Amino acid sequence: MEKSTKSMKRRLYGIVFLLMLACMAYISYVMYGVAVRESGKYQALANSQQFKTMTVAANRGSIYDSNGQVLAQSITVYTVFVDPKTFQNEVATQLADVDKGKKSAADMINYEREIISTLTQYFDVTEEEVREKLYKDNRYQIIAKDVEKDVAVAINERMSELGIISVGVSPTAKRYYPHNDLASSVIGHLHYDGYGILGLESYYDDYLTGVDGKIITAIDASGREIQYKYKQSYDAQDGDSIYTNLDTTIQYYTEKALQSAVDLNNPKNRACAIVMEAKTGKILAMATEPDYNLNEPAEIYDESTAQLLAGILATGDEAAYNSARSDAWNTQWRNKAISELYYPGSVFKVVTGSAALEEQAISLTDTFYCKGYVTVVKGVPPVHCWTTNGGHGTQNFVQAMTNSCNPAFIAIGQALGAEKFCDYFKAYGLTEKTGIDLPAEADSIYVPYSRMSLMDLSVSAFGQTNKITPIQMITAYAAVINGGYLVTPYIVNKIVDSDGNIVKEFTPTIKRQVISEETSAIMRDTLETVVTTNQGSNVYIKGYEIGGKSGTSQKLDEKGGESKYVSSYCAFYPAEDPEIIMLVMVDEPRNGRYYGSAVAAPVVSEVFEEVLPYLGYYAEYTEEELENLDVNVPAVVNASVESAKETIEGLGLQVKIVGEGDTVVRQVPATGNAMPKDCTVVLYTEEDTEPKYVTVPDLTGKSLSYANEKLANLGLNLKPLGGAARKSGATCSGVMSHQGESVEVGTIIEAYFIVNDETG
Repeated sequence: MEKSTKSMKRRLYGIVFLLMLACMAYISYVMYGVAVRESGKYQALANSQQFKTMTVAANRGSIYDSNGQVLAQSITVYTVFVDPKTFQNEVATQLADVDKGKKSAADMINYEREIISTLTQYFDVTEEEVREKLYKDNRYQIIAKDVEKDVAVAINERMSELGIISVGVSPTAKRYYPHNDLASSVIGHLHYDGYGILGLESYYDDYLTGVDGKIITAIDASGREIQYKYKQSYDAQDGDSIYTNLDTTIQYYTEKALQSAVDLNNPKNRACAIVMEAKTGKILAMATEPDYNLNEPAEIYDESTAQLLAGILATGDEAAYNSARSDAWNTQWRNKAISELYYPGSVFKVVTGSAALEEQAISLTDTFYCKGYVTVVKGVPPVHCWTTNGGHGTQNFVQAMTNSCNPAFIAIGQALGAEKFCDYFKAYGLTEKTGIDLPAEADSIYVPYSRMSLMDLSVSAFGQTNKITPIQMITAYAAVINGGYLVTPYIVNKIVDSDGNIVKEFTPTIKRQVISEETSAIMRDTLETVVTTNQGSNVYIKGYEIGGKSGTSQKLDEKGGESKYVSSYCAFYPAEDPEIIMLVMVDEPRNGRYYGSAVAAPVVSEVFEEVLPYLGYYAEYTEEELENLDVNVPAVVNASVESAKETIEGLGLQVKIVGEGDTVVRQVPATGNAMPKDCTVVLYTEEDTEPKYVTVPDLTGKSLSYANEKLANLGLNLKPLGGAARKSGATCSGVMSHQGESVEVGTIIEAYFIVNDETG
């Protein structure tokens, strides 16, 4: 029995030892798992309980124009939040203090009431919303974003007074665009998550985006920060800033003129314009109208689209509304100048013409006959010229360009041949993207040489068949007139870091020389003649030698009852040595006019009149132009009637005297106004004379002679505007000052006159 007992004890010890060994192995395994395999998990859990991390948002880099004006910048705003865990600990701690006798019930602060009262006072939130967030099972609930500094400070001060640490205010960056809608399609805006999704904001997002910093602090069991101990900071690194070639002044003038054209012509598919340095490719302005406010990108700014969306929403079809709204956003935000294709129309004739001259397929002395149409392929309907007056007859190259004659350019294209035409189409960069530093540039659609028929060649020669982007067209046009050099258009001049160091600089890039300087010089002279012939172009400006070409293309790929057109114009200055080039495109005008020279050319004229003097180019008048310059009305108030009459008539103006006095007491128009010669200045010689008022009539579609006579009979002065104002056939476009208003006799009425055809 004794041996058995000892044996049993040994077995029992063995079993106990094995159990202890197994327990130790298990504990070691668990400890290994916690300490090694899952150390990161438990370290993070410990840190979440012992440390508090606050993100310090980095400022996104700014965007500037060429003169250093801010186009986009990040400003500091604040996010107000509550920490539910800390709030619940605050309440529990206070109740515990009452239970222990450390604090009386009367001294208790109603944390919930104070927090709710303060936050609902400053923000559009309900008591229920705040209360719900205070009792969440986490440490962060946002109450309000984009809070101004004064509000953030007020909330901080109030919470400090009460000793409440569960309401916090953290600084953050908000993107702000000082000029609202200026260059909106170029600049782009940010996604709600803070990254760029359009324009420069997207293309240069990697440069503009900074690196957020952090502040890590230790906290006690109640969630209170332990001051001055266990605190570590990682500074935020602000993003780089970009300086563009855009000039806000030129951009403003471009958008203003383009918006006027949109208002007047009501295009179905918007309009766009580009102003570029012809030799370097620097983009000075780029606009799409209608545009949108970068600070409120989700708002639909096109009135007709907004009304359409409101109608869909009223039906209760949420899916249809969301789809339509998404389409509206995509259209509103899209940069038409680089992302949409169009048939360039007659503007493209500069490409065909320059290629044919370079290849000596034609000469300046060759003639081309136009009878109003031409049959290219037997059995196929003939191709018509734009004129309906029996054609242009016999014409040389310069005349064909001035007349914008389709049959002539069909002959020029056929003389060049399909292979050479396609070679130059490619050489001018029209088979590839330009490489502009903006996202979403579209690819052209064109007929390659392998599939080009005689009809394709003939129609392509005057700008139909192939579809390209406006940025491709202006880049090719620039090569035609700048000596033959195809340049890469670019927006950004340099990138600078937050310390002012240049990170990257951009310089002009010449891809290749497409035509010779000699051919380019011929094209410059030809296109200057297009503008100045009989001072007949709508883009003609007294004192400035401008070259240009209009375009009117038909949307052949769109079916429907009515013909749809795209109106465009491209011009450059100075004609002899081009520095500035501008392209305007208006997509489907709907006011009855569609010729590029009538719809798009006035935009170029208006912009050049403002921008050229701004850039330091001043008018140099010919003798004929000097003879027809407007006269500044002199100041003759308080002068004798005889002296005033002599002064005014000496300037080529007429005088009408009202009253029997000997001294001029009032004059209409007032001094400083400019008016054409032979207009009348009304002089009043008696203080109590009642002025006479008349209503300004609508002169839309009326000739210059009719308008002059009509206004003169009313005692008003006509000041005709527009390059073609004095050309035979010019009519009032409907753009008039004071139309329908009651004005005083003698008032100057400005009216814009255009020639509504495709010449130029």
